[in-house]
Amino acid sequence: MKNGRPQILLLGNGINRAFESDSWDDLLNSIDRRGDRYDVYDYRCPETLKAILITEDNVDKALQSQKERLGNLGTKKPAEQMALLRRLLNADFDEILTTNYSYELETAALGQDKVNERALRHMQRHTNEVKRCETGFMLHTYNSVNCGGAERHIWHVHGEARKPNSMILGAYYYGNLLGKIIEINRKRGNYYEKTAAAGGKPKIRSWTDAFIFGDVYILGFGFGFAESDMWWLLNRKKREGLNGGKTYFYELKPKNDINRAKMDLLELMNVEIIYKSADGGDWKSIYDWAVGDIEKRMGK
Repeated sequence: MKNGRPQILLLGNGINRAFESDSWDDLLNSIDRRGDRYDVYDYRCPETLKAILITEDNVDKALQSQKERLGNLGTKKPAEQMALLRRLLNADFDEILTTNYSYELETAALGQDKVNERALRHMQRHTNEVKRCETGFMLHTYNSVNCGGAERHIWHVHGEARKPNSMILGAYYYGNLLGKIIEINRKRGNYYEKTAAAGGKPKIRSWTDAFIFGDVYILGFGFGFAESDMWWLLNRKKREGLNGGKTYFYELKPKNDINRAKMDLLELMNVEIIYKSADGGDWKSIYDWAVGDIEKRMGK
């Protein structure tokens, strides 16, 4: 907690890619049912629709078939990746959100190469908003891990691999998730504003609460235009005005690969963009710098 705000990390697949793990296009190719008629890179449509096309509208079955692979993306430099992830786990975040289905954060906390099903079940917790851990939309369910003697909450916001029904991929599932998020926030009403006005601290009952009220550091998540749930939450966060936390977005792409329209949209949503060019191609060093910058901003 800093200045009365929970400190939140939103971690995407970029930090896995920095250590030569699979990209999302690699994932999509792995579930492609259309054979060699097209290359996934040639599709000119949003990722959420691309997933429907390449699986011939069988996204759920395709994800089920890749359950084991998705849970363990793997890397060619596991020791270096685990060391960087442990730095993030030790950075004193109140909540850690990840769009990844895989368990690199959990394995880093355990200091292992792989985490098994039994260990994952033992980690799982839920807020008082639900009576049991969710198997579908993981809005109130998280994994509790211990790292360096401190408890860390890891929220798989788009689901996790061991629960195929929870994984969000494809426009239909993104739409359903967004509907659930809107429903939660409608019930909350002006809860954030009232609580802040009374000098209190909102209770984190779902990962959406953490995103809206906390200071969010976004690392390795590209904020693609198809991420309708996250764009909606950014707009909702902005509408809270001073009652919403700050948002920091780490843009680590080469200068000639930066999408200006996306940057302009993020700035309209009151996001502070932190640029660091990856023109040299040394992604490990780039992410090492970014983690260091996060540590400085958090006063570590």
